[in-house]
Amino acid sequence: MQNAADDKRITVDDLKQKTMQVRDLAEAETRAVTRTVLERDVTKMVAVGVVAVVAALSLAYYLGTRSARDGLRDLA
Repeated sequence: MQNAADDKRITVDDLKQKTMQVRDLAEAETRAVTRTVLERDVTKMVAVGVVAVVAALSLAYYLGTRSARDGLRDLA
């Protein structure tokens, strides 16, 4: 009966090993979540940049055609 009780005892080394496993798991999960969030942020920044460039090009095209029309009117 004494051997069964000895087998169920938790040692300091057992606790230390379990603590290290939990810490490693927490660090891995944190890295995975952080990586996902950063990828989303980069995607958003790229999308905003593309929209800004398209808006600037559209405005430049509009102003260019407008000034060209005004120039043609002055010639007539």
